[in-house]
Amino acid sequence: MNRRQTILIAVLAGLLLVVVLWAYDGMATQRRAAHDAAADLIACRRMAGQIAAYSRMPTVADEHERMAARTTGLIESAAKEAAIDPSCLDRIMPEPPRRMGDTAYKEKPTHVLLKNVTLRQLTRLIHTATTGGQGLAACSIRITAPRPEDTGPLWTAEVTLTYLIYDPPQTR
Repeated sequence: MNRRQTILIAVLAGLLLVVVLWAYDGMATQRRAAHDAAADLIACRRMAGQIAAYSRMPTVADEHERMAARTTGLIESAAKEAAIDPSCLDRIMPEPPRRMGDTAYKEKPTHVLLKNVTLRQLTRLIHTATTGGQGLAACSIRITAPRPEDTGPLWTAEVTLTYLIYDPPQTR
């Protein structure tokens, strides 16, 4: 081998080494980018889970007055959907919220007094009021049997509907 071929081989080997180093740097950069993207994906999924959990949480205390006014409307619309005459919806009485044990939640009850309704209408009212994603739950139901002189299937019912309010105790 002459000197010219030796120099040519050395130059080609040097160029090959530069190309290998350049390719390795590009691969390492892409590997870091893929690792960062995987970490971002994990963080995004965690945040999406938190958002979903927060969206299912009860109403915050500042919003409970707005929900109290809306509760009456929800009950009235559920009564309308259950084909209950407005005169049969005797009273809707919101009560003050009460703390649920040692938790950060308060329960806001609303008593509903219904007169001269059928059991089908009562069941439909409760089902409609509690299954609309509004956060209402039937806490108690008291049904009074018709009087003996009444032969119809009409009942008097007291229903307590509640919703939760997130209101952590104030610490000093």
